[in-house]
Amino acid sequence: MNDTPKDIIRKQFDIIYSKPLYERVKSVFEMTELSRTIIRNQIKEKNPGISEVDLKIELFKTFYRSDFDNETLKLITDNMRATLMKK
Repeated sequence: MNDTPKDIIRKQFDIIYSKPLYERVKSVFEMTELSRTIIRNQIKEKNPGISEVDLKIELFKTFYRSDFDNETLKLITDNMRATLMKK
C-alpha cells in the first residue's frame, strides 16, 4: 500500500538525507533491531513455549523466506539447528 503523496515522500527523504551519515546508519540499525524485537515477540506470542534455538530459526525464516526456495531454507535451518544445539 502506498498512499503517501510524492511531495511528502520527497520531504521525508530530504529530512533523512540532511542528517549526517553516522546518524542515518545509526537509525537503520535501530530500526532493524526494533523490527527484530517486534517479530521475535510475535513469534513468542504465537508459540509461548518456544525454545531459544527454535526462536532463532523462526526469526531467520521470517526474514529470509523470500530469498531462498523451501529446500534451501530447510538445509540452512537444519544446519542452524545442528550448530545452535552444540552450543
